[in-house]
Amino acid sequence: MSDAQPSSEPLRYALVTGGGSGLGREFCLRLAREGWHVAVTDIDLVAAEKTSAEIAARDGSAQVELLDVTNLQAWETLAQRLQQAWPRIDLLVNNAGICGTGKIGSDTLPAFDAMMNVNFCGTLNGCQTMIPWLQQTAPGGHIVNVASIFGLIAPPGMSAYNCSKAAVVALSETLYGELRPHGVGVTIVAPGFFPSNLVQRGTFESDADRELAEQYTQNSNVTTEEIVDRTLAAIRRGQLYVVLGRKARWLWRLKRFLPGRFGRIIGWRYRKKMQSITDAERTTD
Repeated sequence: MSDAQPSSEPLRYALVTGGGSGLGREFCLRLAREGWHVAVTDIDLVAAEKTSAEIAARDGSAQVELLDVTNLQAWETLAQRLQQAWPRIDLLVNNAGICGTGKIGSDTLPAFDAMMNVNFCGTLNGCQTMIPWLQQTAPGGHIVNVASIFGLIAPPGMSAYNCSKAAVVALSETLYGELRPHGVGVTIVAPGFFPSNLVQRGTFESDADRELAEQYTQNSNVTTEEIVDRTLAAIRRGQLYVVLGRKARWLWRLKRFLPGRFGRIIGWRYRKKMQSITDAERTTD
């Protein structure tokens, strides 16, 4: 990441959810380096304070806000407090999320509830609360919703996660059309797995599922720095989709143009990888 100097432009204001770690932390650090004032929000107050302290150590501007994104009232209280302190809001980054696996037909309803509440409802709550204020900022206000390549291609074995992220994609596409006439932009960020704490904190139906997710993470060449770079460039261009990873982009194109063939290929790939993990476990035993 380049040593960007703070911008000479008037101070801009951003709110980032899940700012205490991983991609959210990288968004906070990068925005602060570029002269933004950042509200670092997280359900983990200690983690958010560490991000804020690092921003302060680099002479950036930030404040810490405790936020459970699934709680609409908490969002509304935060919005009221920020509106009293800030002249406007320029950017909302809905980043907070959790991951996991589970097949439909097995005992996955608790996983569905958790992932839909955090990944989708958390994003919806942020949009619902902040859009009226962003419209006051327009033109120029922007929403970034962090989805996943799994919300676009929906591979087997991750039904709860896939559905929650697909809902984020659908919400964002809808908002893109609704908000464009009002001068508010929307960008969907859809990376695959990348190095973060997401997998370690995830809930998986089996050890094989977790190992497969760890393999995807370890083999990924996508970094949080690249995701933020590409996202900020997309904001400047008014771009809707940011799909990261060459393989992910090809799979997305294949699904769009040859959906039936894609379904067969992605199912075959999943079964092959799971069989490989199972065979390795048997050899170890």
